Amino acid sequence: MSYECPETYPEEADVEAVIEEFGGDARAALRAVLHDLAVLAADYESCVSKGFVRGRLAVQKRNTNAGGSRG
Repeated sequence: MSYECPETYPEEADVEAVIEEFGGDARAALRAVLHDLAVLAADYESCVSKGFVRGRLAVQKRNTNAGGSRG
């Protein structure tokens, strides 16, 4: 059984409301949405058996170096 989001969600008004909440700063709005998503995933992962989800919800950090170099 899987849950599918309605095709109309999020509506344009929902997107505009989030951006407006952050004074029109799209980067701040996106940062907040990603933070909330990470918190929800961590909460879900802590409440569900590791054997059941098999680590599929693990939040992984990416290398954010601007030049893509490692070091």
